[in-house]
Amino acid sequence: MNRIATIAAAATLVAAPAFAAQHEGGGMDEQMTMLQQRLQEALAECNVELDEEQMMNLTMAQVSGIVLTSGSSDGSNECEEVSAIANDS
Repeated sequence: MNRIATIAAAATLVAAPAFAAQHEGGGMDEQMTMLQQRLQEALAECNVELDEEQMMNLTMAQVSGIVLTSGSSDGSNECEEVSAIANDS
């Protein structure tokens, strides 16, 4: 159930900026850069190391799941969840 909520939230996270970018005439590169920075911060905070190939193979759902999980308020299992999402193939 938690995974379904993460995927639903990830879809919202990805869809909203894309919709806004279409209607503002651009900015998608900036949004992707911000998402990439948030991903790197989330992985660093949880000491999750991925090599370049692993990073390139992350799906958008995984990226969004990691970012959303790292920003969750419960924090108790945050790093375990981030690691599980990052290493889910």
